Amino acid sequence: MFDRRSIIIKDGTKLNFDYVPDTIVCRQEQQKELENFFAPMVNYGNPSSAFLTGGVGTGKTVTAKRFCADMQRYLQQKGGMMTTVYVNCRIKNSEYATVLEILRSYDPMFPGRGFSIEQMMVSIRKHIEKDACPVVIILDEVDVLLGNNGKDIIYQLSRYSEETKGKAPISLIMISQTSIAEHLDEASMSSFRRGNKVTFSRYSRDELKEIIVTRAEMALVPGALPEECADMLADIAAEMGDARYAIESLEKAAVKAEADGDDTIVPDGVRTAGSSVYSDVSENKLKQLDMSRKVTLLAIARCMKDKASVSSTAAEKTYHVVCEEYEVPARKHTQFATYIQDLEKNGLIKTETRREEEGGRALYIYIMNIPPKELAKKLEYIMETDAVEEGSE
Repeated sequence: MFDRRSIIIKDGTKLNFDYVPDTIVCRQEQQKELENFFAPMVNYGNPSSAFLTGGVGTGKTVTAKRFCADMQRYLQQKGGMMTTVYVNCRIKNSEYATVLEILRSYDPMFPGRGFSIEQMMVSIRKHIEKDACPVVIILDEVDVLLGNNGKDIIYQLSRYSEETKGKAPISLIMISQTSIAEHLDEASMSSFRRGNKVTFSRYSRDELKEIIVTRAEMALVPGALPEECADMLADIAAEMGDARYAIESLEKAAVKAEADGDDTIVPDGVRTAGSSVYSDVSENKLKQLDMSRKVTLLAIARCMKDKASVSSTAAEKTYHVVCEEYEVPARKHTQFATYIQDLEKNGLIKTETRREEEGGRALYIYIMNIPPKELAKKLEYIMETDAVEEGSE
């Protein structure tokens, strides 16, 4: 049942959100900032800290994990040691659950009940002192913990090194989509360097393409992701600047290609993947279009078929055919161009001006989040339903 040979995916683990690549694409600047902030810990054994902020899918978590793994390897090469503890505070969203998760990184069998937070902190301290090496605790989505009255545990962790006179310090990396300064009291904030903030902006379209191509090289067989499909995936993900969305779409497109028996990912598979992850092509949005714009969009969908894009010239020729089919007056070129602009403003298509091989420039149209055949069927159904309703009035 599950033992057939994969023809496209060679290592699906490389498409997991939890996978940490050896090299993080497009986040070298943030890694350099972290290196500067943690130099005191590496060089002198002093506790360090950093705040990582940015939207969903901007690489905060994977960068923090990669940085800690690289720092740990560096220390080992120098004859030192370091421990990394990761806690997702959206899952472990209370002080008790967070402390228990930290403790279980040292003692996996530690019971979940019967001990107070103070008792567990004492146990954590004993483990750290026994190992006699610095610890970096990554608190991911820490704003959730702070919103659940988790300020005290942050304070205790930040003051740990003072109580142990600097032996085997605890350093913190706190990750949040928004600033956490408003959640911390002055006592907690005083333990951190306020300037140790690393900002993660949304990925650009070109950065997302680099991420997609890099993951495809690791996860898929050579040649499985054609250039035009990599461009489509990047264009779809660029709307949100979200690397997770890009990687998930790549995975779904690869899975669909395998299910369909294709040797490579194809444009329709990319559109289907984008639609299954996120789609703004709702039936309600299509119904709100007037007849002229419905006809224009239908013409584009029919003309595109299984191609990645079509020229506006080719789409306009199909537009005249569809107008005749639905007995709608075909408008002139300038009005057709206006329809194209309106559909793009509605997020239903995207356009790009390209230089042609034979010279000159031409406008090309893309349908991003839904296969053209599916879009055509939706439009045809809506237009036929509208015609029936109008006839019954």
